[in-house]
Amino acid sequence: MLRVRSFLLLIGYGFAATLAIFYGLVERQSLFATFVSFHLLVCLGIPLFHGWREGRLGDHWQQAWGRFERRGALYGIALGIFFLVGAMAGMWLLLQTPGSAEHIRNILENWGLDKRWIGWFALYLTVVNSLLEELLWRGFVLQRFLRGLNRLAAILLSSFFFSLYHLIVAAVLFGFWWGILLTGVVFIVGVLWAWMKGLFPSVYPTWFSHMLADAGLVGGVLLWVF
Repeated sequence: MLRVRSFLLLIGYGFAATLAIFYGLVERQSLFATFVSFHLLVCLGIPLFHGWREGRLGDHWQQAWGRFERRGALYGIALGIFFLVGAMAGMWLLLQTPGSAEHIRNILENWGLDKRWIGWFALYLTVVNSLLEELLWRGFVLQRFLRGLNRLAAILLSSFFFSLYHLIVAAVLFGFWWGILLTGVVFIVGVLWAWMKGLFPSVYPTWFSHMLADAGLVGGVLLWVF
């Protein structure tokens, strides 16, 4: 019964991440509200609450971070460079439709993005967002799914929830069908990161890879949208 309850709780957390993004971007139409609801309450709040409740906060924190390994970091950087190039190429292709860049810029400005601090936004999204997502999905959710599921099922399920909330962002910015396609790409990337987590248990390989992938997306916004 305890295992079933823990499994259902993890499923709830997966949907909670999507609801947090929906609340921030669709309901409130605010990047600040999104960062509070998703990053603070979900990405940080859920793992910290579990660690505190179980009395093993320090152990959970050390397990999530792990020990820096040069080989794993190099793998992460190499894969991240591939994702960076792919993300920028994808952004360039998506923005070839006349008026698409203006459309996306209007949405981002409506969410509260101001050109005066877009550099700080880009830095935050690249470094902080990638770290918090890795700590949640590969450092917390995946590891807990592995307690009750085989490795393939845990990877697929955690990657599904990781990609699910990206559908909201992609559909709003690029349209529903492009959103479906891009969410599928995010799912595949999530599977690769979950697989990498099994090879290199620390946060650094997947974080470096994720950070470079986000840098490609942010770079596309800076170059061709703003």
